[in-house]
Amino acid sequence: MITLEADFNHLDPRGRLRLEGLAMHRGTPFDEIAEKHRRIVFVDGEDIVEGELVHDPQLGWVGAADWNTQDVWLAYPAASRAAV
Repeated sequence: MITLEADFNHLDPRGRLRLEGLAMHRGTPFDEIAEKHRRIVFVDGEDIVEGELVHDPQLGWVGAADWNTQDVWLAYPAASRAAV
């Protein structure tokens, strides 16, 4: 599975994540990612949602998010300062 950064407030009228217009995605190989990875985890800070990449003829690549999977990213062990 692959993760892509997104802005969960940058949506099209159908509730899909607009990706291609974001500066952070200049150079992102959306076509290669979509070909190899059916499910994607979209990340906005600590918030995550599963979905897939879809090519819209007018908007370019968008993230079709399954908003029922929205959750908060947790990792263990918790980040800590390494003892010097």
